[in-house]
Amino acid sequence: MTASRLMLKLRPAAPAVRSLLLLGAVVLLVISPPAEAKRDGIPPIFDGLKSATTCIPGPIYEGRTTSYHLGWDPATDNKSPPQRIVYDVYQASTSGGEDFSTPTYTTPAGATSFDTPLLPADKTFYFVVRARDQAGNSDSNTVERQGVNLCL
Repeated sequence: MTASRLMLKLRPAAPAVRSLLLLGAVVLLVISPPAEAKRDGIPPIFDGLKSATTCIPGPIYEGRTTSYHLGWDPATDNKSPPQRIVYDVYQASTSGGEDFSTPTYTTPAGATSFDTPLLPADKTFYFVVRARDQAGNSDSNTVERQGVNLCL
């Protein structure tokens, strides 16, 4: 982008404006491309959830709860840096039962792991994680991991 000199002929103005003109004020005009040119329609590239683990030592019984630790590698995107990408977590009680219209949880930007709130330890849970960039584009991976108890 190059700068150009623009000459304007102004009508008599208020004293403050005349003062600025007398001081040789410089006006910078920024011209932006149309909003359509700025739109980002490309979703992040993301390999999906790597692991969903917990540790419940001892007997598992009704009423006992646990948190699952979910982990993944960071997504990449054509516009959003990794620290600006958020991750939508989908949780289901049956394999393939995730409702992708509404995430169960959303991480802070830049996260590469998430600990669920306490969940019933005697139930099975399945998880899918999707990356979402600053423009709101989400990847469409369906990599599902069943929550695994590492302490059994």
